[in-house]
Amino acid sequence: MINYSYAVILIFLVLNYRKDLLQQFFLTFLVMLIPFFIVNGILTGSFIEEQVVWYDNTQNIGVRIFTIPVEDSMYAFTMILTPLVLTEYFVNRFSGN
Repeated sequence: MINYSYAVILIFLVLNYRKDLLQQFFLTFLVMLIPFFIVNGILTGSFIEEQVVWYDNTQNIGVRIFTIPVEDSMYAFTMILTPLVLTEYFVNRFSGN
């Protein structure tokens, strides 16, 4: 729930201040999801007999994409977008733009 709240706040901020950055990021994120689903799918047991990573469905909403909890994709979204937004902010602030 914390990550979803953070994602909503982050999206709201980026939409209000750098909508163009978010539009560019969505394409990048969609491409990034391909290796994300492959690797995370292997770790959660999609292509192997025993899973390496086990998620307790009482600790998440219980919705999965294949064997991957849907929260993982939102976590990846915020984990990649946050440094991008911070980098853009600090580069613009200290370069005089």
